[in-house]
Amino acid sequence: MSLDAFKRSAVLPPGAFRLVLALAVVASHASRFDIGRLAVLLFLYLSGYWVSRIYQSEFAGSRWLMFYLGRWLRIAPLYLIVMLAAAWLRGLPLSWENFTLIGVYTTGRDPTGVAWSLDIEMQFYLLVPLLFAAAWPRALILPAVTVLTALGWWIQSRFGVATVLMYLPAFALGAWNAHTRWQPGRGVALASLGAFAVFTAVTAAVPATEAFLDKTQPHPAFDQDWFSMIWMLPLIPYVAASLAKASSRFDRDVGNWSYPLYLVHVPLIALFVAHGHSKWFGVVLAPVAALTLFYGLDRRFERLRRWVLDGGRRASKPATATT
Repeated sequence: MSLDAFKRSAVLPPGAFRLVLALAVVASHASRFDIGRLAVLLFLYLSGYWVSRIYQSEFAGSRWLMFYLGRWLRIAPLYLIVMLAAAWLRGLPLSWENFTLIGVYTTGRDPTGVAWSLDIEMQFYLLVPLLFAAAWPRALILPAVTVLTALGWWIQSRFGVATVLMYLPAFALGAWNAHTRWQPGRGVALASLGAFAVFTAVTAAVPATEAFLDKTQPHPAFDQDWFSMIWMLPLIPYVAASLAKASSRFDRDVGNWSYPLYLVHVPLIALFVAHGHSKWFGVVLAPVAALTLFYGLDRRFERLRRWVLDGGRRASKPATATT
């Protein structure tokens, strides 16, 4: 393989990158390696990118109610099916926030084990029209994000209420990427990947920081989310280069498959463990269940969503991304 071919293949297209993130979350729940939070923060970055582009191109102005409907139809139908099945199979009670998603992170009542991030996503969707309605002077964006993030963590510390403000930097970086249409070259992307690998290796090698990557070690006082926000920074140029790559229909399907995989893996792992079996049965079964849900339900829900957003007319082309 030539050097140029290696560089091209080393930068994953956006769908494949989303699948890698979903697999990282699965690996985190199945092993000692604490990589799941980083993957979720990168998902939030991708959400900031795609949702900003989708809102500006399709919903800006008077269509904000359709934006809310479109986002709900993207997230909720498959989630509700998996959540109800998980609650029934695991014998867990249901609360109002399990159906609205808002508040799952705060209460911790979650049969799926991963809906806390969907709670944050839904809060971000509610915030998007307000953010784009305001004319933000460029010089105030960074101070505003800093102040709002600090406010979010203060609210969580003082009142125990988790809000999207806690993760605003990840969304804001993705939205900035979308606004600037930043497209780093392959060399910059691979340098970014190398810097991320070095940062990870150093973190794992230093006794004072190895606990951030190993769940069996006593957890340091520094918050895991804060560390993960720092950890993701060297990888941002690589992510931006991935987003700039053309995505085929197959790549979009691969990326969209990551959503049912994200939803089902924790309930399956928990179910096998509860019955005295190895968690690896759940890990192996999760991709199969995810593929079944994707081809059997999720793609149908996506066609319904596009039909609703197009006012009952058949969609002329598939969406670029359905994150």
